[in-house]
Amino acid sequence: MKNRVGSSGQPSRGEALAPFWAIVQADLGGLFRSRITYGWLLAAVFIQVVRTLGSRSAGTTSSVVPSGLSDFVYIWSLVIIGLAASSVSSEAGELADSIMSKSVTRLDYVLAKFASRIAYTLICFSLVTAVLVGLTLRLEVGDYDALGLTSAVLLIALTLVTLTTLGVGLSIAMPNTVMAIVTLLVLWYAMTILFPVVGLDPLSPGSVLGELPGIVRGAWSWGESETVAGFVAISGVSTALSSAYFHLKDI
Repeated sequence: MKNRVGSSGQPSRGEALAPFWAIVQADLGGLFRSRITYGWLLAAVFIQVVRTLGSRSAGTTSSVVPSGLSDFVYIWSLVIIGLAASSVSSEAGELADSIMSKSVTRLDYVLAKFASRIAYTLICFSLVTAVLVGLTLRLEVGDYDALGLTSAVLLIALTLVTLTTLGVGLSIAMPNTVMAIVTLLVLWYAMTILFPVVGLDPLSPGSVLGELPGIVRGAWSWGESETVAGFVAISGVSTALSSAYFHLKDI
């Protein structure tokens, strides 16, 4: 067997990442075995099928797709909030033993949690959105631009990634799972409903939804670029700060 340890005696990159990937796979496996996941996907797909079939004669792509994507902001965000904000705090009782007794560093653990929850959110979002878009493209009025339609879907995907990173970050910062979930609920709906009132439209998922019909038709404005930059910054800062805090905290 080929020696995977470098000449310096340090483990190879594959060996160094093995604990990270093991946690990611275990976490994703547990999530996709959950009844919550099956219930969410079945309900979400059913709603999209009913929505698109009911709009077959009078609906348009630029109206039905944004309507379907809005479910993730207003309804299915509750599932994402619950799973993201409980990702670390729910394991507090066994966390210390896991890290102290295995070759798992704190950074391995926390980054794996971010990676697995983001991957889970994007996989579920992609499955439901594929059904929505696939059926919507069969509508009689296809008023969409291919790049615009793709941009609209990716913008909501980024919005959900931001929500997920905030959830995992709060789960790290708050040992109480219920408190982390409630805090994220308040923050999310403040961003969605109250941010436009105080002039923070680019960071409001509600404002993003209002722009989706135009984006689907191919109209992209500077405001959407600010939204992308803002959500990327929030996700990056949340990941960096919570990872640093987890590295320093007493477990």
